[in-house]
Amino acid sequence: MGQTASVLSHLLFGFVPEQLWADFPPIKADLTGRTYLITGSNTGLGLAAAVHLARLNPARLILAVRDLSKGAKAKEHVLAQTNYAGTIDVWELDMSSFESVKRFADLANSSLTRLDGALINAGMGPPPSWEVTVDGWERVLQVNAIATGLLCVLVLPLLQATIKQSQEPPHLTITGSESPWIAKFPEQRATNILEALNDPKCSLKDRYAVSKTFDQYIGRVIAKLPQAEGLIVNYVNPGLCLSDIGRNSKPPEGFARKLYWTSEKGAINLVYAAVKPTPSGAFIGCCDLREPPPWTTTEKGLLLERKVWDEMVEVWKSVSPDVGKILRV
Repeated sequence: MGQTASVLSHLLFGFVPEQLWADFPPIKADLTGRTYLITGSNTGLGLAAAVHLARLNPARLILAVRDLSKGAKAKEHVLAQTNYAGTIDVWELDMSSFESVKRFADLANSSLTRLDGALINAGMGPPPSWEVTVDGWERVLQVNAIATGLLCVLVLPLLQATIKQSQEPPHLTITGSESPWIAKFPEQRATNILEALNDPKCSLKDRYAVSKTFDQYIGRVIAKLPQAEGLIVNYVNPGLCLSDIGRNSKPPEGFARKLYWTSEKGAINLVYAAVKPTPSGAFIGCCDLREPPPWTTTEKGLLLERKVWDEMVEVWKSVSPDVGKILRV
């Protein structure tokens, strides 16, 4: 089956039926004594995931947000929705700044004695125009992919340290997407893929899909690292949801709107991936294991995955000397 036929088959017999009819109950688990952090948790899927997690009685929740005042309101929302009796901390994290990511990771590694789950959820939707961060990278590429991977690597030691304190393996969960199925990704032929994607001449049409493909790469490669032994690393498709990530897009109308889930429903998938014993490296959707797009698992696709990973490692090493120590590269 060709790629176009494969995509059409997936959309017609997988994506659309699931969006219309998939149903799954809230996750049940006892998280007593455990600590979880959720990035991008002041709104949308991240906030809904925080509410779901609070109902499972962890000892501590860390809401990682770009705006501390909005984070304070998110904390109030979680408490009002759940009567949560544990500790909620609100920490600043701006994924469009590598310095902010490093400060956040330093705070986590220095002040936390355990981290049972890191739900790396902060992200941006399709960009309306070209925009670069303070670090000189196109904003969606940095926020959704490069900074996401950097944070994942920097919290690995803390997740590893938690193994000795818990009977359950700590989780590193990355919010993915359905969009890699439709990624065009012409830059994959470039000598340096990240540099090609950071060229203003580059099309932004499938930037979101490519960035979420990179999240898949990050999750799968980290899961195979010796530094992730004993952890559960996964990436999850929360479903097509009405949330703030689509604020730059035209609101859905007519039949298209029927396909969308609420953030509360989509976040159940995130919590499932963050607390349930999935295989490490798994792709999660509808609270179950899912196969990733076939083009990403071919020999060519896996070589591409490794190339993108190696390029990101070089960027991370230039940002933080800790990366080389953690990955021992």
